[in-house]
Amino acid sequence: MDVQTPLQGPIPTPDDVSRICATADPVLRNLQITQCYGDIARALAREVGPGANWCTFGTWASRQAGATIRGEDLLDRLSRRLERRTEWLHPLRSLWRTLLRRGLLRPDTRLGRIVLRLHTPFDAAERTAAAVARGNRKVFEEILLHFARYLQVCAGPEETRDRRVEQFASVFRPGGPPDGQELLRHAFGLYYAQRREPDPRRRAQMIALANLEIGLHEQTRLQPEIAAALDAPFETAHDLSGRALLLLVPGAPLWRLMLRGPLLHAVEWFADQVRLRLAGLTREAVTESLMVLTLPGAGTLALGRDLPQSACALLDPCTLPELTAFLERVEPPGPDGDASGVRDWADLSQRMHYITHVFRAFHDSPALFTPPFTDDQVRAIRAGRLPDSRL
Repeated sequence: MDVQTPLQGPIPTPDDVSRICATADPVLRNLQITQCYGDIARALAREVGPGANWCTFGTWASRQAGATIRGEDLLDRLSRRLERRTEWLHPLRSLWRTLLRRGLLRPDTRLGRIVLRLHTPFDAAERTAAAVARGNRKVFEEILLHFARYLQVCAGPEETRDRRVEQFASVFRPGGPPDGQELLRHAFGLYYAQRREPDPRRRAQMIALANLEIGLHEQTRLQPEIAAALDAPFETAHDLSGRALLLLVPGAPLWRLMLRGPLLHAVEWFADQVRLRLAGLTREAVTESLMVLTLPGAGTLALGRDLPQSACALLDPCTLPELTAFLERVEPPGPDGDASGVRDWADLSQRMHYITHVFRAFHDSPALFTPPFTDDQVRAIRAGRLPDSRL
């Protein structure tokens, strides 16, 4: 698809953003969020011009988050562990989608309440899904609202646009993230200013800087949810080890007061073994689900490995001083600057380093504007239903 002639579609409004945020079902809400990202990305391309905008990348990050929210990445890992043909899991996937439609992950439904009362090693996947869903909604509710507002400003008469953009920017809170919105204000200012820049290379670098500034704001805001998602296996293991100890050694809390010496150490050692085994069972699936990103035209990127693609020609060499300064802040000193792979996804600086490489490498990729869902899936999502086909 030519990025300069993106697919036509409805332009989401601030009311649409509010309506989607009010959706109770986290699975359906994520699908609506992802579709809205795609609609705004294509609409913004008509205003900003060629090159990926922040919503372009947001579309695929939200789609990846949906796999975690729906628990599908856990099924994918199970299929790889079994080392069997994936069709063996097709009935399980169909059952999973049926349970989701019946409210499996919604505590306000009967099925959801039953699930909450059960405690298994897979509680970690549920806790991770909940944290990812909170983050997905949190970013959408704040940042996409401003994108929808910006598109409304761009749709007005040209002769009053400067004044309307100034009014648009006046609502941003001063200061840096997580509470301040100065990065958002500056980024939207770049989106607007690049329209009058005659040099295509400089325009591309202004857009790239805007994308990265919004990305830094987003990732700073998401820090609590990312930490919660990654800590889910440890919390689950701690919870389940305590339950296992109570099951096998009734009255264990009271026994601890009476036990001394080797016997106490033996009981505590047993509890630790249960905790470690349960943590190992779920930690791999949770980490893997958060450490991949699938982009159209690029395949699935393993975030723990160095990105093989280099910056696109429009962004390398960098000639925009502000972008150069930003890159110098996020690039580690020495040889590590070229090593983009992330060792700890909970580390904000490592995340931003990798995201910077991704944004620069795929800035001019038309494939990123591919719609995230099929037409049939979109009709179901907009009707408030989960699609029957695999997402």
